[in-house]
Amino acid sequence: MQVICDNDKRITAIFIGYPGSCADSTVFKKTPIYRKPTDYFSKGQYLMADSAYSLTHNCIPAYKAPTANLQENTEFNYCLARSRVRNENCIGILKGRFASLQEMRQQIRNVNDMRIIIDWTVACCVLHNMLACLGDQWDDMYTDKPDEVPQVSENVANGTRETFREAVKKITLETNYAKGVLPIRHGA
Repeated sequence: MQVICDNDKRITAIFIGYPGSCADSTVFKKTPIYRKPTDYFSKGQYLMADSAYSLTHNCIPAYKAPTANLQENTEFNYCLARSRVRNENCIGILKGRFASLQEMRQQIRNVNDMRIIIDWTVACCVLHNMLACLGDQWDDMYTDKPDEVPQVSENVANGTRETFREAVKKITLETNYAKGVLPIRHGA
């Protein structure tokens, strides 16, 4: 299952049905969000992803080596990783709320068996969002202030995907230097 969440750890999209042996980036390329991004994103909106994903106008992955070794790219990857922790927390909360998702005991012998698992998982995601809106004990455990999501101008959003990522990187680094998150202090 692929989970996309917002800053408040509410699930905004899920994609279910591929086995765990499939690479996340391969599964993502099968999603409607990837195939028809204009149906899901406004100009300048994007997802943050790890370096396994492809750079698009709507998916900003971490830099891979050797470019990841440049200081500003290392700092950008650090900021990206800090923001992506929110998604991991969201999945952890989901599994904590619904322990059945940690180990499904349904054997998959046919399409109907798979449908049962998918429906159960979707139901848990819907309930997760409902509980998040109502407020529950998870709010007390994960009440970090969300990072601001860097906004870029529409002119930049219309440029190449590389130009777009550079604009997001520039705003991200400026914001995080101003907040004191950067520079990265090794050994501190």
